[in-house]
Amino acid sequence: MKKASLSLLMALFASLVLSSCESSGSQSINNPTVIHGQSIAKPITYEVLIKNPDSDDEWQTECLANTDIKLMAKDIIHAVTTGRLKAYDYFDNHLLTRDEIKAILKKNGNQNNIGNIQFREEWYWDNKTLHLQKKIKSLMFGYEICGENNKVRGYRASFVVNLGDAN
Repeated sequence: MKKASLSLLMALFASLVLSSCESSGSQSINNPTVIHGQSIAKPITYEVLIKNPDSDDEWQTECLANTDIKLMAKDIIHAVTTGRLKAYDYFDNHLLTRDEIKAILKKNGNQNNIGNIQFREEWYWDNKTLHLQKKIKSLMFGYEICGENNKVRGYRASFVVNLGDAN
């Protein structure tokens, strides 16, 4: 009897612990977070450096130490090339054809050449909870342009992908 009670107690404890744990994985796209607060940026566009172009810049190296966007880049490029996500020209916003997409990818190389990402987001500020929420509307990869001595001298735009347009 004592052994059965102990087993039952352990099973109950395990079920409580397992059911109360939050998933450490990513949030499902089909269940987006509810946005709360007042719109303070609709939209804001900015670039984020994701690869340090200067190995002597220790601060930038430290800032980017935990950044690895290769999986996301691979997934987005795959979604674009298979037609699951639409890609638009960064300059005039026309819908790119598969041939145009292939030419852009061929010219820029693989995802190891991505040095920055330009985001277009909406920001919401909740003054009661003091929380800032961001909703990413679109992104564009910037591929490194290298000059003499293999030094990065700029970034070449790829294409714009509107997140939320996935089929």
